[in-house]
Parts: sequence; structure tokens; C-alpha cells
Amino acid sequence: MISTWLNRTNIYYFGLALMLIALPLSKYLMSVAQLMLAANWLIDPKILEKWRAFFKNKPAMVLASIFVIHVIGLIWTTDFDYAVKDLRTKIPLLALPIIISTSPKISKRLFHYLILIFIAANVVGSFFSIHKLLTEDIIEIRKISMFMSHIRFSLNISVAIFSGFYLVFISSLFSQKIKALIFLLVLWLMIFLVILESITGIAITIITTWILAVIYIKNSKQTSLKYTLSMLLILLPLLLFFYIRSLYIDYIPEKPFYHAELEKTTSRGNPYTHDSISYLWAENGNWTGQYIQKRELQLAWNKRSTLKFYSKNKSGYLVYHTLIRYLTSKGLRKDADGLAALSDEEIKYIENGIASINQVTESSLKNRIRTIIWEIMVYNQTGYISGNSLTQRLEFLKVGVRIVKQNFWLGTGTGDISNAFKTGYDEINTQLKPQFRWRTHNQYFSILATLGIFGFLWFIFSLVYPALKLRMFDDYYYFAFFCILILSMLTEDTIENQAGATFFAFLTCFFLFARKEKDCFLSKC
Repeated sequence: MISTWLNRTNIYYFGLALMLIALPLSKYLMSVAQLMLAANWLIDPKILEKWRAFFKNKPAMVLASIFVIHVIGLIWTTDFDYAVKDLRTKIPLLALPIIISTSPKISKRLFHYLILIFIAANVVGSFFSIHKLLTEDIIEIRKISMFMSHIRFSLNISVAIFSGFYLVFISSLFSQKIKALIFLLVLWLMIFLVILESITGIAITIITTWILAVIYIKNSKQTSLKYTLSMLLILLPLLLFFYIRSLYIDYIPEKPFYHAELEKTTSRGNPYTHDSISYLWAENGNWTGQYIQKRELQLAWNKRSTLKFYSKNKSGYLVYHTLIRYLTSKGLRKDADGLAALSDEEIKYIENGIASINQVTESSLKNRIRTIIWEIMVYNQTGYISGNSLTQRLEFLKVGVRIVKQNFWLGTGTGDISNAFKTGYDEINTQLKPQFRWRTHNQYFSILATLGIFGFLWFIFSLVYPALKLRMFDDYYYFAFFCILILSMLTEDTIENQAGATFFAFLTCFFLFARKEKDCFLSKC
């Protein structure tokens, strides 16, 4: 019985299932699943036939060529140690197109069951994260993503959400009870995405939904529904804009920084500093730089906390800087009286690095938007960017553009891109601290800087050609995934690490090559 089950086809199916479980849960399992798929493929007596089948499959060859162009980039590279490390990370881009495109096609029924496994794996991952949130002292909410970066996790969740909607509303495989359960799981994943505060994941999910809705409206023959959805597509972005605008307005103080009513001394007679240079930004409608009496604040703080005033808190930021921001967010003055108004619990908040009352009292998504607004205000007023996830990306892009200009035609080569960024940051005299000097966080710029304009154009061709050739842009699963993928590449170096490269390579191949038939979106295939 066991020997009957353990045939190469079933091992292949198990490998697919294991990979779908691994994508949101384990980098180690990603490697195990890939090795299982590779070993199973290599021991097939018909391996030469498989090689011939691969070389006849132009879409699969073009997809695998993304790895090949990085190998070609070795010709003009000088740092082979980094190049080998980079190529090792990108092995899924070569191996998975070869394996999946030449393996047995799976039925629609099995495909949908595998999708259900993927949804369940994401739900399990979210439960682990919630357990961590509830049982540990979490300072940075996005660090509850236990197995990979919160952005990579959010991309998997986004794919699971759209996949679940198809199983619920279009697929006829499952009973109504099972569909109701799937709907609840998808609803939970949407809620968890908000809890995770992944603006990237949320934005990509919203934009992909908008794109799918536009296609639905275009193809719908129901006039009333068409007009209703069209109005919603126009109205929702406007509502979102005015909501964000209202949060921004709340941050702007009613009075200018300097005005006639500014008091000069504290209740203890000590002079205030009104610092419009170091602290020219606002928190909750209050100027951060107003009413600072640092000596009073220091003495009062050191009496209530074991963390010294000029030391760093548990988030790595200066205690006094966090304290000043927190007091400002509550509308309190930065003196002994202001500190006395804080509870012991709030003292612990500041020790943990919480810099605003909003982080404690408001919803996670609203607070995340407020944080982005604060980052933009600080950048506009002071130019400070280190540690600010949005504004420091401008510096990443600035260096990336510089590297592209210097290496437009051929790029730096596969191994030299890391050193090019290190040199680039030094050349522009960046304010970024060394630990924040990362790559562009834009996959398109990363390819352009590494492989030049020719490599970039081939990369774009490799993204689009396979689906065009196979006519898969009318397949629901692939099109939704493709939207998520290309949008993610605008804000992330998606294929520059194991989790991202495997996410890209496996799901692209799984949706393009693994099935016997498509799951069409609206139109018949």
C-alpha cells in the first residue's frame, strides 16, 4: 500500500503541498520542499525526455532565463563571493520552472485542494503571530511576523485572500458549509492584515481589488450593477484620500510655532526652550519643540525610571527624544509638571519605545498612517530619515538612480551591486546610519542597476511573455497573483532573498504550468 502511494507523481503532489505550506511558514521547509521536488525529478528514468520537453517549452525557458541573465552578469563582476551568494538565493528561479513545467499536470480538483492548503497555512501563520502578540512584550507590531518579514508574509496573505474568494464565489467544488468556513478564514486574513500594519500588503490588496473590479465592470452586462460598481470605484479612493487628509490636518497645530501667548518659564521658574530647529514638527496638533525644559525633565525622569534620560530605550532610540514626543502627543509640556501627569504604565510605554499616545489608544492601521504622516513631516522639516520606513526609501532610490546612471548599459554585474551601494551612500554623504543603508527596495531598479538596460528589458519581457504565450492573463489565479507580484516589485526587492525568490518562482510556475485547465475570470476559456 505504501509503495503504491510512494510513486513519483504522488511525491510530486506532496512536494507542491509542502511548498504551499512553507511559503508563509518556514524558509527551512521551502528548501526541503524544493530539494524533494528536485530529487524526485532527477531520479525519473525519463529525465532526458523531461529535458527535451523543457527546451521545447518557450514560456518556461524564458522564465528560467531570469536566473541565466544573472549568470551572464558574472562576466563583468569582480566580487565573486557576493555573486555566488546571490545566485544561490536565486536557484528557485531556475529549478522550479524546469521541474514544474515538465511534471504531471494536476486536475482542477486537486489544484483547488492545494489552494485550500495554502490558505490554511496562512491562517496558521497568522495564529502564531497573534499568539506572539498576546504573550510577548511587542514594541514593533510588524515583528509579530515570526517566519519572515512582515511584507513577505503580507504578500502571501494577499494571494490567499484572492484565492479564497474564488473558492467561495466561483468554484463549485466545495459544499456551502465548507465555503462558509473558507469565507470566514479569508475574512480573518483581511482583519489580520490590518493588525499586522503592513501598508504595503494592504495597499497591494486594495489596488488589485480595484483592478479586478474594473475588469469585472468592463465585462459585465448588467447595466445597473455596472454603474453602481463604477461609482464605488470612484467614491472609495476619494473617501480614502479625505480620510488621510483629515489625519494630516489633525497633526497641524492651529497656531504658528512662535506666537504672542508663548510662556517663557515653567511653574518652577525655569526658562523654557522653544526649539524650532531640532524639533520643528508636530504631534497630534502640538508643536514638539515648544515648552521644553530639559533639566527639569531629566531630574523628574530619573526619579521614576531605571533607564537614564540620555540612554537608549528598548527600541534603540534615545529616551529623552521618545519622552518629548510622547508628552507632545498628549498636549503636555516637556517639564516636571508634564512628566508628573504620566502614569507608571506610560513610563513603561516610553521605556519600550512608544513615542505617541496614538500607538496605545488607536487602531493599528490608523496609527500606522499617522506614523507615515509623521515621517513625512520630520523629513520635510529636518531631513532626518534613518529608521523611517517610508522616507528612507527616497535615499535608497537616490543611490539607485546614481548607480544606474554610472552603469546604464551593462550594470554593475551580479556580484558588485552590494559594493556599488556602499560606495554610493558614501559619495552622496548620506545621513542614513550604516544599519539602514539598504538596496533600492524596488526590484525594477535593482535589476536595472545590476544588469543594465539590456538585462532590465529582458527581465520585463520574462515577466510578461510566459503568460501572454500561454494566454493566462484571463486566468483568475494567475492574473491576481501577477498584479500582486508586479506591484510588490515597486516597493520591495522581491527576488533578492530566499523567501521572495521562492514566492515569485513557485507561485508563477504553479499558476502557469502546473494545471490541466485554467480558472477563467468572467470569460470562457
